[in-house]
Amino acid sequence: MGKHRSNEYQYPCAVIRGNELTLLSAADLNRVADAGSIQAAMTILHEFGYGDGKELANPRDFEAVLAAEQSRVADLVLGVIPERDELAFLQFPVDYHNAKVILKAEALGTDPADYLLEGGRVEGGELAVMVKERNFLFTPPVLRDAVLDTVEAYGKSRDPQEIDILLDRACYDEMLAEAEAADNEFVTGYVKLLIDILNVQTFVRVKQIGKPAEFLAKVFLEGGKIDLSSLMELYGETYQQIGERLDLYGFGEVVGRGAAEAASGGSYALMEKLCDNLKVRYAKGAQFVTAGIEPIAAFYVAKEMELKNLRMVLTGKLVGIPEETLKERLREAYV
Repeated sequence: MGKHRSNEYQYPCAVIRGNELTLLSAADLNRVADAGSIQAAMTILHEFGYGDGKELANPRDFEAVLAAEQSRVADLVLGVIPERDELAFLQFPVDYHNAKVILKAEALGTDPADYLLEGGRVEGGELAVMVKERNFLFTPPVLRDAVLDTVEAYGKSRDPQEIDILLDRACYDEMLAEAEAADNEFVTGYVKLLIDILNVQTFVRVKQIGKPAEFLAKVFLEGGKIDLSSLMELYGETYQQIGERLDLYGFGEVVGRGAAEAASGGSYALMEKLCDNLKVRYAKGAQFVTAGIEPIAAFYVAKEMELKNLRMVLTGKLVGIPEETLKERLREAYV
């Protein structure tokens, strides 16, 4: 099902298939991780369309190159489809991430600029000005209302956690509504997966810090396939038992391995990596669709994960993390 006939996606899918040729494979990502410097890594990435191939004035300038690619991909994907609104929901997490960064910076009296992302509906710097001036004339209405509600709630509680809770809830409520309006099982299923991932991660973190199960109700996001009552029933079980129960939803390894490692060593890195791998594997389900919205949405997800991998690797190089450690942290590649 979908809003348009499959023949309307033939040209858009051809454009996206062409762009898929520039995606980095696992071997390509390992080459970047093995590069001796950020400049050497960027030289490799130039082969895949990143930057202009010139030497970076500063090693930290790689972020501007990645941000430019993020914006390019958003413009490409949303510009090639029959109706931009069909996949605009993929930009929402960027907007709400930026809103969280801006409001937390406002609370702390700091500058949010270094933590803003590109590729949202509203440019990050413009959103920062809008929030500062409380002038939301050009802000999407749901985002505007969510920011104002969060400002009011934080003003009463002074609890920074309120910022995350309220903006996450608004983000995924809006995403799910827009995905369902696209009338496509693949895109709706992807948003439900994102909601389940956040809920499972939250479940593990709440359990790890010893909060009562009832606290989960405060931070739980509705709309996924895993319901709140199911998670609350599992609260007292071991992670191996929880993983076995959640394997039905694809979260067996995430909990059985990832959460268990967090419980033994205190690091959530493996759990987060396994959750990201679920997104990539879901996106791969669209690889054999010849014409439809699915390959276009999947390409956006693939590029999003590629950029996450590259930020992780290049930032790791900046602070001197060994190549082997960087390669262990890489998420699965789409190609």
